[in-house]
Amino acid sequence: MAPIGEAYFPPLDRCFSGEYQLLSWKSTYVALSQLGGESDNGSLKRHLTDPQTINLLAHCFSPYSSPTSQTKSSFETKTSAINVTLSSNARYDIKQLKEDTLWLSKETNIDEVSALRIAVLEWQTRPAAQLLRGKPGDLSTYVDGARGVNQLQSSSFDTGSSLRERSSLLAKEGLFIEDNSLRRQRLLETCLSERRYILKTGEYITFAALCHRDGGPGEAADEGRDRPSWMEEVGRVVLSAWSLEDSPKGNRRSVIVDAIGNLRARFEAMDKGCGWLHGEGIEEEIEIAWVRNQLVEAIHIMHIVLNLLEASSNLMKAPTILAWFRLMNECVFLESVDLPFPTLQGQFDIPLQSLAALISLAILQPRKTLELLAQSSTAAVSTTNPTELSAYILESAAVNEINDILIAAAPLTISSPAVLAWGIVMQTLRETALNTRESRETRQSLRAADRYGTPDSSDTDGAERPSRTSLASLRRRSSTGSDTSQQSTLLEEIYDTVAIAGIDGDPILYLANNAVQGNKVFDFMEAVSARYCTPHGFEHGGRPGQNMRALLLELIRASIGFIEYTPALIKTTVAVITGSERYWDIVDRPVDSRGAAPTATFLRDSVLRRKLFLQASARFPYESRPFLNFCRALAFDNNGRDGMEHAIWTILDNLDTFTCSMPVEFLGYRNVRTQEENDHIELTDALTVTMAPTTERSTGLALPSNRRLQTSGGKTQSSRSHEIPSGTQGEIQNDSKPFVVVWNQEHSGLKFIGKVLQCAANVDDLHKYISDSIFSIDVVGDNISLVTSMLSSIMRGSPLGQISHETIELAQTILGSASDGLDRNQDIISVIFDIFEKELFRNQRTSEDIEHVEILVQCIQFTYALLPLMPDRVWPFLGRSGLLGIGKDESQLTAVVTTRELVLGRYEFLLGSLRLYDALVEDVVTHVVSRKTPAKAIARFGNVNSLGAGTSQTAMESVLLTFTRIMIEMFESTMNWKFLDPLGRMEINSRLCSIFNGILEYCFDVNDSPDLSQKLTSALAPSARYLIDVFLTRSSNDVTVLPFLHILGEGIMTPTTTLPTRHMQYWTAQVRGALYLASTLIRVNQVLQLPPSHLEDQMFKAASTLARLYAAHESYKLPVVDLFDALVRSAAATDQQPPSLLGHLGQETANHFLDVLSMLDQPFNNDTLSCAIWRLLSAVVSKRQQWLAIFVLTGSTPRDTFKEKNDAAAPSSRRSEPILNVALDFLANIEKMEPQKALNILEFVALGADFWPWVLTTMEQHSRFLKAISEYGAHFGSVTGTFRAKSYKTSADYNSTQILSLIADILSMYTHYTQQMGNRQFSRNLVPHLTYLIKNAVSTPSYNASLHGNLRQNFEVNFSGCNLAHFKRTTIRKPLLGDSFYYNLKLADKMLAHNPAWVGRKGQGFAEEIKRANFNLSVVESQINLFHSWRTLLVELSGPLASEPKFQRIMAVAVTDCLKANAEDKLPEAIFERLAQSRAELAFTLLQRLLEIKSPEVEVKSILPVAWNTLRMHNPNLGPALEGDDADYHRMLLKILYLALQVHTSTESMPSRDLDSSRADGALAPKWSSTPKQILQNALEILTTVVAQGFRSLTIVLHDTSHLVHPSDFSLITAILRSVIHIPDTSRNTTHLLTSFMDSQTARCASTLLSWSDQLATSGDPVYGELSILFLLEMSSVPSLAESLAVEGVLTHMLSTNLVRLLQARPFGPFDQPARMYNIWARGLLPLLLNLLHSVGAPLAAEIAAALNSFPHQLARASNVFASNPRTSTNDPNGEYITIAMASEAVNLALITTVLQSFSEAGGSAGVIASQLEEVNWDGAQVKEDAEGWLSRRGGLRDRIVPTNQREDAWSRAKPSKDDAGSENRLEEKVVEEIKNVVGILEGQGVAQ
Repeated sequence: MAPIGEAYFPPLDRCFSGEYQLLSWKSTYVALSQLGGESDNGSLKRHLTDPQTINLLAHCFSPYSSPTSQTKSSFETKTSAINVTLSSNARYDIKQLKEDTLWLSKETNIDEVSALRIAVLEWQTRPAAQLLRGKPGDLSTYVDGARGVNQLQSSSFDTGSSLRERSSLLAKEGLFIEDNSLRRQRLLETCLSERRYILKTGEYITFAALCHRDGGPGEAADEGRDRPSWMEEVGRVVLSAWSLEDSPKGNRRSVIVDAIGNLRARFEAMDKGCGWLHGEGIEEEIEIAWVRNQLVEAIHIMHIVLNLLEASSNLMKAPTILAWFRLMNECVFLESVDLPFPTLQGQFDIPLQSLAALISLAILQPRKTLELLAQSSTAAVSTTNPTELSAYILESAAVNEINDILIAAAPLTISSPAVLAWGIVMQTLRETALNTRESRETRQSLRAADRYGTPDSSDTDGAERPSRTSLASLRRRSSTGSDTSQQSTLLEEIYDTVAIAGIDGDPILYLANNAVQGNKVFDFMEAVSARYCTPHGFEHGGRPGQNMRALLLELIRASIGFIEYTPALIKTTVAVITGSERYWDIVDRPVDSRGAAPTATFLRDSVLRRKLFLQASARFPYESRPFLNFCRALAFDNNGRDGMEHAIWTILDNLDTFTCSMPVEFLGYRNVRTQEENDHIELTDALTVTMAPTTERSTGLALPSNRRLQTSGGKTQSSRSHEIPSGTQGEIQNDSKPFVVVWNQEHSGLKFIGKVLQCAANVDDLHKYISDSIFSIDVVGDNISLVTSMLSSIMRGSPLGQISHETIELAQTILGSASDGLDRNQDIISVIFDIFEKELFRNQRTSEDIEHVEILVQCIQFTYALLPLMPDRVWPFLGRSGLLGIGKDESQLTAVVTTRELVLGRYEFLLGSLRLYDALVEDVVTHVVSRKTPAKAIARFGNVNSLGAGTSQTAMESVLLTFTRIMIEMFESTMNWKFLDPLGRMEINSRLCSIFNGILEYCFDVNDSPDLSQKLTSALAPSARYLIDVFLTRSSNDVTVLPFLHILGEGIMTPTTTLPTRHMQYWTAQVRGALYLASTLIRVNQVLQLPPSHLEDQMFKAASTLARLYAAHESYKLPVVDLFDALVRSAAATDQQPPSLLGHLGQETANHFLDVLSMLDQPFNNDTLSCAIWRLLSAVVSKRQQWLAIFVLTGSTPRDTFKEKNDAAAPSSRRSEPILNVALDFLANIEKMEPQKALNILEFVALGADFWPWVLTTMEQHSRFLKAISEYGAHFGSVTGTFRAKSYKTSADYNSTQILSLIADILSMYTHYTQQMGNRQFSRNLVPHLTYLIKNAVSTPSYNASLHGNLRQNFEVNFSGCNLAHFKRTTIRKPLLGDSFYYNLKLADKMLAHNPAWVGRKGQGFAEEIKRANFNLSVVESQINLFHSWRTLLVELSGPLASEPKFQRIMAVAVTDCLKANAEDKLPEAIFERLAQSRAELAFTLLQRLLEIKSPEVEVKSILPVAWNTLRMHNPNLGPALEGDDADYHRMLLKILYLALQVHTSTESMPSRDLDSSRADGALAPKWSSTPKQILQNALEILTTVVAQGFRSLTIVLHDTSHLVHPSDFSLITAILRSVIHIPDTSRNTTHLLTSFMDSQTARCASTLLSWSDQLATSGDPVYGELSILFLLEMSSVPSLAESLAVEGVLTHMLSTNLVRLLQARPFGPFDQPARMYNIWARGLLPLLLNLLHSVGAPLAAEIAAALNSFPHQLARASNVFASNPRTSTNDPNGEYITIAMASEAVNLALITTVLQSFSEAGGSAGVIASQLEEVNWDGAQVKEDAEGWLSRRGGLRDRIVPTNQREDAWSRAKPSKDDAGSENRLEEKVVEEIKNVVGILEGQGVAQ
């Protein structure tokens, strides 16, 4: 037993933990054959290259060894406790598993380790089997039509058997757990499946290796062939372990003999049975499965034998060939396959009998055998020469036994190919032997005459023999001498033996007659080719089927010398060349430079060409069909190479013979070359062949079988006749009149075909002509098909839209040659279209001959082939054709399908119409840009194809819309139609789904314009809208939904078989197409923001079916996941509560589905599937699927959780780990993960944590997750220096950045969680790992402006009528980062490939530029995402770490980087405007935090220059900025500037007050400290630009467009002014200050704003009045500015405004409305007067006193502000309250009155006239008395204090700043301080410090 590698069978703990999913042999084969697994370089490659796997494949006929003590020991070791964790809560029962393993080993006699692997595999796949089982009746509502699958005929025998095989498993409940017999039945079936798929996999990979090594039968070895793939290398290793022949020493047995022995064993065992599960009550079911498995294995063994024989270069030895024929003799060549169970009878007849016939033919190797006999005729083999005994044909006993067997089998049909081949071999052997004998006898006679002197020169017998014999005798004499020449040769002895042992008469003739005449061998070969070779040989690009047909062609080649030319032989040859391939199969076939094997063989063989093709050509057009069919069969693969001098169309255009019958009465000829045996004649008059059909008397003669090719001696129209000129010689082919003559005339066959078709177009009814008539429906169809094949052939290998000018010119040449002889106004295209139209409407005239739809199919094929070459001919034709019936009463397409094809049950015309419909859609997309290209552009770029440039878009829209309407009706109806082959419906449905999906994606996947008519694909817009109207309706009518449900139901019944047919392709394609179409429709519904459709509702209801579909076939997984994702996201996009996916799944189904889903991409490591699954899970946890989200994250439903709480012993409902834990385990090794997979898993975890906070607890409990993601990217720090400058060339450039972004999101959420838990240590530990983010996350994205700018400009120049926006992806599907991220490169390639500039020289065209643009935008996208994530993380970290100096520096650096990045960004893209806003917001937040903690770091102080530079680079003036689109961004920059200024203000001079503080500070000048020169310069620039000029421009904008300005804008400028003037040394720059404000007339603007404020009031709120007063207040705090205000008469202007007059007219207190009036008085006007008084002094004292007295009501109210029962105003109902504003008001009045009183007392010494200085009418004494009273009654005062705004309310809840002040809160403390200040001022003590 070979050592077991971990790739094949890893340790059990890995299997049970879910870490490793065993790769079954079924999955291996499916991956290789159906999923493109050959390109896989991961798990599949490791599995197939494992030594144990190689050993199994090398012994695939009997892969499992018998149990031994060694295998038992290995089993015990593998299942020991050290290798398997035993725990009470394990999800597996190791004891049960071991018992099942030992039972399986004993029951099936296989080794214990292999049985253990099968048992583990059964355990792992159990959830999928349970899921697939579902509930009885799940599909009863819409799978009734699937019953038709069971009606499949013999061509799909394997499908039906597979369905029955599966049904035995799925019909039972509780199958896998409790019932031992049922579980063990599944073990046996798994064992049988593994054996079967091992054989099939061995067959598959060895065939691939043989093809690469030998190039296939009939093909020469290719030295330049590509290197073999890894799969082919595995196949070579397996082949190296095999030997085609027994070794001479007997130590190595022939693999073919071994295979035949195993085949014999299986045939013999079927009668005995297996005897498994005896006494269990299900023996018969197991026996049927076992017999079926034996038959399938026998078929695979026969395939392997056939493949080895085809690849063998040597003749078989006798033991090998005898082993086969002895078996066939015993089995009677499988002529009748009798099986022990009636249910299996007939299912496997076709493959068994076909393979028996093919192997029997292949093992004889007629070509090589005949070559050996030919060689033996020239060098006779002696019986004494043992070296020549290797080939079976040279062993007498073997030849005799084979001869006896085949003579006995001669009456059998299955043996007829081998019988015919053997007859040919024996005839050749006889000729060779007799020739050799006669030659020897002649030499002996000559030698005797010489010896006795009696020469017998008259004996000429020997001379009369063919020259070949004479040459052989001479050659023999010279080589062997006189002695050996008298010995009998081996061939003579063999012949003598065969002749003696033969039957009565000639045995060779007996063999030939039975094969050819008795069993109709050529008909049998035709049937095998059509019914088996092609349908069952489609794998490997159809190579197996081609090789089998090449083998049959080899027999035809061997028989040519013995069988005369007959139509039957031609028919068989054509059938063997083409198989049963339809036109569409050939079109879809991959282009192979070596050509199809039968075609290549025929084209390279001069004998085949001469004896068959040229013979058929010489009989044309007398016998048209053979030649036409030959040409059509060869046209696809004949390109002028492969042994033929010219292509088919060249040959057709240069024919050198013309065959026809000559009229009896025609005498214009004479005999020539009379000396020759054949009759030759020469025309003395021209002979005209008239092709016009007639039903009356004519001058011509009827050809055999009533052909109507008329000949005459007269002249007729050239388009209706063919003229043979006089002097033309010909050869008569028959002995009686009318003579059939082969004329030696060079003419164009294409021209003749054109004339025939033109005549046919004028025939009323082609169906009345018999099949051989030149105008019969069959011949006309053959002509059309030939033209179609030639057109299709020249386009093979040309991508749609990239057809070269040479191809188009060649097509025009072919069509032109066919049109040469036609009427002036017609060409071959119009002629065929005319025939098409006549046949379409014939359906209305007659109901006869409903089976004759082939001509319509051929016309559709011609239209399809013509479309890429001449779309401007096809589109107009379809617009006026009856096919669609545009503008007519009825579509003939619908009529033909419903009246003809529906009756027949065959739908070739519908399939052809579908292909045409698909091609039309692709033509619209492919040529949409070239059609828009103007003529000048076409002339400039001479090689730019402008196909279809003259086609009207309206016409295209009409054609496509009509097609769409018809095809939707077909889609809705197909499930109710009659189908001879039920899988035909699957092909129709798969095509329809694909086309509909393509239309929707073309219209909605690019260009996010809501108007479809503005897109490049506007011609598809009406069709797309119609699809949406039909499929996305809200109507509850199920007519459009039932097809989807029906297809999904059939998908669950997808067969699992190792016998490949095309049916599997159509089956799976149909299901995938329906899934993708449903997904696209639902996503389009979401994009268009339409209400949920009925389709979406039904898809939710079918959720359990979709889940089962996931387990039905590997290829369904991705589309099922995609549909689930679309459903979840679309349902969440509406305001309604989305349907519960868990509710529709059901708990049991959901349980199994999540078990299967948790396997993710195992066992194939399919990254695409894995990413799709994680995207679905991300949608589930974030899109309002609460119950399913809980199930996904915890592994149990809420119901399960409740049960577990009540029953601690309750088992888990699922076998696998919660998917959240799986995700965390993956990410714990994130450094080793594939980036795309890591991104999707990170997104799932991030969304889970965002929507389900308790996920963070699970993260915390994981041992390695947080550490792994925290440390990710730590090594990136080494490249930060070149990060922004480097050239991005790999996916890591954006993937790594995107991964960091998602990690930052997760870390920010976890940081917030730890803060709530009071844990700051995680945040501290995290900071050292953030170096990369700190240095790079905020930097400018690597946007290549020149690349995008130049690309945009040059693109529009080169591609007229489109721009890059037309290829921009939409949100219908989330695009992946990469080279097709932003622009849809695939669609662009399809639309623009016609222009050479697209590819460019050396691949450096626009395609490469768009790739680079997509790549660059991917990098930019990831960098922007990284910034946003870093922003969130940084803000979260700033909470717990703000007090740490190191982190303060990080925050300050981040602020600086944000501002610098904004200053450097000069990009016009809108996305960068949003990015700049986000950066500014981050900078503002961080700077605010730094100010709150009063950070002393130097980095904080350096922010101001950067902030000012950023603002200056953008637009320093707020006014103009408000008129742009980035006003909010400018406001944010101003706020940052304000905060940056705070760092540099004097702390002593900045009182703790709001922006609208009411205290005048001028009287309390600080002691300034020095300021750095740069800071001072920046401050002065800010004062000039932002404050002075900004206030002025802001006032102007407010006046002109008030809606652009917010009151906060004025507040912000005022705050900046206040901050600047409190920077030390700023106010000392008097000249600068005065100049700035006077030049801008700032004071005047402020006073003007005050005068407008009553008009700008909103709801009576004079906000701008307050703002103007406050701004003037801040100006007045600077003495020089205050003096300028006084000089400008600001006070007088203020008193004259309407707002101030209102204050003078009546009192306003803090509780009067509008409250802002009181603020204007108390916080604005009074402090302003105080500052003016302080700065100007005595000259302004009288004016200030008069100004105050002009407010008598305010002064009267203020005099009683502290009264025991104070009244703030006459309207105040709550007069007992005291506010801080009232206290401040009293302080300001006290200060003003005290200063004015001091001026009055000083009199002239102070520069005032006391008499002119009015006394202020404010009762200071009363205020002082009341204030002292309140200070003495603190408790009463505390009860009266109330807050009036949010800030005061916060103070009322805050603790006082001084503990010994006796205040209970900060608000009380401030009020008390102000009251004390009032008392102190009035007592002459001043303000308390």
